[in-house]
Amino acid sequence: MHHGSRALSFVVLIASFGFVGCSGLVSGNNGNPPPPSTLDITNVQAASITTFSSQVVWTTNVPANSSVDYGTTTTYGNSTPVDSAMVTSHQVTLSGLAAGTTYYYQVNSTDSKGTHGHGGNKFNTGGFSLSGTINPTAAGNGATVALSGGASASATADSSGNYTFAGLANGSYMVTPKHTGYAFTPGNQSATVNGANVTGLNFTASAAPVAPSITTQPASQTVTAGQTGSFSVAATGTAPFTYQWQKNGVAISGATSSSYTTPATTTSDNGAQFAVVVSNTAGSVTSSAAILTVNAAPVAPSITAQPASQAVTAGQTASFSVAATGTAPLTYQWQKNRVAITGATTYS
Repeated sequence: MHHGSRALSFVVLIASFGFVGCSGLVSGNNGNPPPPSTLDITNVQAASITTFSSQVVWTTNVPANSSVDYGTTTTYGNSTPVDSAMVTSHQVTLSGLAAGTTYYYQVNSTDSKGTHGHGGNKFNTGGFSLSGTINPTAAGNGATVALSGGASASATADSSGNYTFAGLANGSYMVTPKHTGYAFTPGNQSATVNGANVTGLNFTASAAPVAPSITTQPASQTVTAGQTGSFSVAATGTAPFTYQWQKNGVAISGATSSSYTTPATTTSDNGAQFAVVVSNTAGSVTSSAAILTVNAAPVAPSITAQPASQAVTAGQTASFSVAATGTAPLTYQWQKNRVAITGATTYS
């Protein structure tokens, strides 16, 4: 029994020693986890963004200093001075920025061990606006307005014809409206943004002119030499129209109305082609060509062989004939004692 008791005491002593050793290890760290071996940067963001400035904030898992690289490209180009305060909540103000501009930035922190950390993002500074109205509202409603110059953008006018471009940087711009079926006065407007909003870029719309379309083409004509030929055209579209008649593709001086009458024709005009160009502010159209046929003037008949007198015996017949020149066909009417003879209508 005594031997067994000593064995039990030995076991208890071993157990007690092991517990004390464990207690010593715990008390060596004062009950806290070991310090982190890396520098972590989180919650990187831009805040309180204005037209010309922004705050950049972030968090580190251990105290560290603060600085920011920034610029309008991902290569940055600008850096803030290093704030040596060892903090876990960081805030750096970027000032002197350009309005309406995208900035890229990278935050930098270094802890007391020299461990570096970085994190990046981007933000847009506030900008200025260009605005105006298109009248009347029927033309302005739904009109597309294009912005060019310092920036390229497109906006759609609302039901009252109002439009706005926002977030613009300082610079020169051009505003151009467009709406199918309408023309605008002025056609476009330029404006300069320089530290303030620009308003009053207004436009007045009117129905766009319709190019002419010919509804009645000039008709071909046949005349006799010495007569005149007349041609006319009818067109639809937005008035007023201008007209220019052509002969064989060459403009005829003074022939500038919807109809044209030639001078007295000659056989040299036979086969001439006449067309007209109809124009307005929206365009022009050329008619089909009309053909002028000119026939030679007829020549009156001239008798070249007169009927010859005849002597016959009662009961015999007498025959008469005549020969004539002139423009065929010739017609004949024989007479007896100046009275037309029925059916006597040939040359003999």
